[in-house]
Amino acid sequence: MKISDVHWDAVVVGAGVAGGVAAAMLADQGRRVLLVEKSAWPREKVCGGCLNAAAVDVLREIGIDAVLRRAQPIDSVVWHVGHRSLELPIPREAAVSRADLDAAIVLEAQRRGCEFLSGFSAMLLPPAVGDSFRTVKLQGADFTATIRAGVVLACDGIGGTLLSGERWARWHVSPGAWMGIAGTCRTCPDEVRPGAIHMHVGKNGYVGIVRMPDSRGHLAASLDPAACRRAGGPVHLVREILASSQTSRPPDLHSLRIRGTGALTRRRQHLGAHRLLAVGDACGYVEPFTGEGMAWAAIGAREVVRMLPKPGDSWPEDLPSRWRIRHHEIIGRRQRWCRGMQPMMHHPAIAAAGIFFGSAFPAIANWIAATVCQPRQKEICNDSPGRFRFQRNRIKIGGGNIGDRDGDAGVHVAGTDP
Repeated sequence: MKISDVHWDAVVVGAGVAGGVAAAMLADQGRRVLLVEKSAWPREKVCGGCLNAAAVDVLREIGIDAVLRRAQPIDSVVWHVGHRSLELPIPREAAVSRADLDAAIVLEAQRRGCEFLSGFSAMLLPPAVGDSFRTVKLQGADFTATIRAGVVLACDGIGGTLLSGERWARWHVSPGAWMGIAGTCRTCPDEVRPGAIHMHVGKNGYVGIVRMPDSRGHLAASLDPAACRRAGGPVHLVREILASSQTSRPPDLHSLRIRGTGALTRRRQHLGAHRLLAVGDACGYVEPFTGEGMAWAAIGAREVVRMLPKPGDSWPEDLPSRWRIRHHEIIGRRQRWCRGMQPMMHHPAIAAAGIFFGSAFPAIANWIAATVCQPRQKEICNDSPGRFRFQRNRIKIGGGNIGDRDGDAGVHVAGTDP
């Protein structure tokens, strides 16, 4: 197929969770879909590597859950501050390699008929009055093409450049926003047991470590950029945080290959324009924990696909504003929990007080953990924004193999228990 000769129903830029899920769902509807990724494939990206129950829920709902069969089930989170620690049970989660997860989602999108290009950057060209498409210029190492799309979905994250030329898409970065880093250790500390996320809160940052199925340790952290510079780099600050919680650091921490992000907490006031919508992290981001970030991406992709007009239908000019309202209702309410947790994550004294309170009142602490992490029992239906009704969510998280889609599934339809 000659890419330059094809008018696509949809072009999705960015092959992360949001882009992969959106491309797979659009292709499943019979649309001609092109998924574009600027990085060589497969690739790792900065991420905690945890899928919470809400993310698992969405992946299973749309049939993109094969990678969960190889995931490490997670059933608790252990908070460390100084010499204090507190373990809380959480609904069934999973630890996965982002390279494996993204590759599995893209493979499913291709199986459904999506075309995939990696190693290509994408640039939007200005639309002309009355255009029924958007024009995208693709640039590879030795190939350039200009293509047309009925709709373009910007799923290229907080560091993406697709929307850099759109005046409405300016980022509003929160003052004092922290940066994210991630890396995988060859050897995991002994105290990091399988099935638990270990969160270490220290001065100027917090570090999460999870043991992967192959016994490697995946490390992700949110750090104060100024403190990173004072410490001599992110690895040195991570070492200080782990030392403050009296935790042994990974033996190969000094040689860890670190990937980083820009400022994490940011937002866009508008989320779309003519035949163009931002999805996933490209809409905005808040420092997440326990897998919330990937849940936002998957839920957002599912909802935006539901809102798109069918191929051949006229473009509803109010769709960008309706998508902004919908995003605020379905993602914004989940992000408010994370904003509420930020003071505790940024200040060890507050975190220590939280551990003391949680130890004294475990029932309340367990309720908070379950409320933040589990899928909502009610899910928004596809009504007009601002006029949503609610229905009972048919899917719940239970015990068993998190990736099994048969009788002993970890995620199953409510009311089908024997």
